[in-house]
Amino acid sequence: MARRSFCDTSEAIHSLANKYRQDFKLPNLKIPFNNRQGFYFSIPQKDIQGKLPSKFIQVVKHGNNVHCSSLELASLNVRNKSAAKECWLRTAFCLEALMDAIREDVSVLTVLAEVLCLLDMMVNSFAHTISTKPVDRYTRARFTCDGPLAIDSGRHPILESIHNDFIPNGIFLSEASNMAIVMGPNMSGKSTYLQQVCLMIILAQIGCYIPARFATLRVVDRIFTRMGTMDSLESNSSTFMTEMKETAFIMQNVSHRSLIVMDELGRATSSSDGFAIAWSCCEHLLALKAYSIFATHMENLSALSTMYPNVKTLHFDVDVRNNRMDFKFQLKDGSRHVPHYGLMLAGVAGLPSSVVETAKRITSRITEKEMKRMEVNCRQYEDVQLIYRVAQRLMCLKYSDQDEDSLREALQNLKESYIGGRL
Repeated sequence: MARRSFCDTSEAIHSLANKYRQDFKLPNLKIPFNNRQGFYFSIPQKDIQGKLPSKFIQVVKHGNNVHCSSLELASLNVRNKSAAKECWLRTAFCLEALMDAIREDVSVLTVLAEVLCLLDMMVNSFAHTISTKPVDRYTRARFTCDGPLAIDSGRHPILESIHNDFIPNGIFLSEASNMAIVMGPNMSGKSTYLQQVCLMIILAQIGCYIPARFATLRVVDRIFTRMGTMDSLESNSSTFMTEMKETAFIMQNVSHRSLIVMDELGRATSSSDGFAIAWSCCEHLLALKAYSIFATHMENLSALSTMYPNVKTLHFDVDVRNNRMDFKFQLKDGSRHVPHYGLMLAGVAGLPSSVVETAKRITSRITEKEMKRMEVNCRQYEDVQLIYRVAQRLMCLKYSDQDEDSLREALQNLKESYIGGRL
């Protein structure tokens, strides 16, 4: 009501000015405003023939103009000021209520502002990076609803600008093969690989080109990560407790459309407990059919691929010669046991040779038992794994955009490979 009253009186004042222009033949009459007086009339001296009509009051000469008012204008001014004051009071009240509501969530809004700033920085910096790279270095990802997560020759968008010889690696996950266990020694590239997969998916879903030769992605609702090792003094949490809290959050909030990336889950506690936790978390995620990538040093965890056909094991290639490791940073299929790489690093660090030799004998006995158990599992689940490999190929063809003849040829090749036992 106050705002409507203010608008009505303002309009009435301007209508009054128009009426005076016509009635008194004052075409150049203006109606300025100041805070002390409100609206008033300003009439050029040259337009006044003789004496101003008696309707005008408070006549004052001001340079070449005459400033004045009238009883009607004074009445409208009073109503206009009153309405304006009411508008200001109500506006201040609403703004104060809004500020009170904002103060309750100011911490969340602060974090949101920081995230938006970071996102703006990422988009702009990567836009610059892409615009300065050759066209074939970045590609536009294709999206499907329930198709595979397939990236060919993906690269870390930041590190490739630092290292000219960055080695690209890909990833393929689907409903028939929804978990990848990545193995390899320390410094072989596991953590970098996990980070580059996450970055490429984020870039693709916000509309950026990504550093890869080809990519087709399933839209993910959230990316859950469990990386790093550090305690939290503020919450009185050890490294392992922090790790378990983060893992618990993932398990409680993950959906079948999420992407889970875990780096060496369970390493902050005893080997038996850590292995048990990592194994059970993998089984829980397999039941949800979420896409998951696990990086681990626990070679026993690769036994999952012998029991569950939708688990595949990958490893970073390392060439061991004369007790020296040559890191290739190339991701390959299957698991590869690099003998005693931890003991090699221990020897380089200065552990006595007798201690290292004793440790080698102990780990050799443990490894021998595990290899026998994995061979039994492979023979036991061989038929099921073959069926899953066929299903995975069929799913890829389902989301393929090949023509009918190419699909028919691919199906024929799949049939021959299945009959010949070459899958």
